[in-house]
Amino acid sequence: MFLSLNNGESVSIDVRRRKGTRHLRLSLNHSNQAVVSVPWRCSDREALKFIENQRDWLEGQLARVPRARSIVDWLTEHPQLTGSGDRFTVRVESTERLRADYIFDQGGAEIVLRVPHESDDADSALLALVRRFAKDAMLCRLAYHAKCLELKFSKLSVRDQASRWGSCSSSGGISLNWRLVLIAPELQDYVILHELAHLTEMNHSKRFWSLLDQYDPKRELHEAQLDALTAAIMRVGRS
Repeated sequence: MFLSLNNGESVSIDVRRRKGTRHLRLSLNHSNQAVVSVPWRCSDREALKFIENQRDWLEGQLARVPRARSIVDWLTEHPQLTGSGDRFTVRVESTERLRADYIFDQGGAEIVLRVPHESDDADSALLALVRRFAKDAMLCRLAYHAKCLELKFSKLSVRDQASRWGSCSSSGGISLNWRLVLIAPELQDYVILHELAHLTEMNHSKRFWSLLDQYDPKRELHEAQLDALTAAIMRVGRS
């Protein structure tokens, strides 16, 4: 369902019924979709009335947050990807090949993302290719840092998390957000080191932060820089 806004635009509404929920709550996800959590037996009519009463708040939030963007749009404006501690220039090409792939050019300084020109959905094909690069690049970077720190992880998953940059399981599995290839190398490294620190400290205790400070002496600076760009980067690939 959709709600028409005063500026003539409309916002998608996702009504989520949850058992045990007592109150109605409205939030905005990284696709700039309004999410209303309601009690299990709450009617759509009651949910829509609640959203209507929150119209001013919702419009205010939408006016402040970055817009959701496609990967094509993002790479057109920011033609760079991060891998192996470096920042590569990106060029997107249409190819006669049947399968999307990427190659390095310009002596390794440029990544060429080759997308079949007959793709039914070029944006989806490009997004899948960037995610493939992200898995290759971050597996190498994670393995590099783990070896330097004499740590062992069980596996790596590169996923499309809704809001988190990464996570670490008790079994030693690490999950990273594919969007880490869109940010600066030092910030990508910070997230990887953060998750590697969880292999030793599965919490956010003082011991954890002390350990992470050893892994990344500029931890506080990198945290602040990452926080400043999270809202925009998390909305890439969601339009």
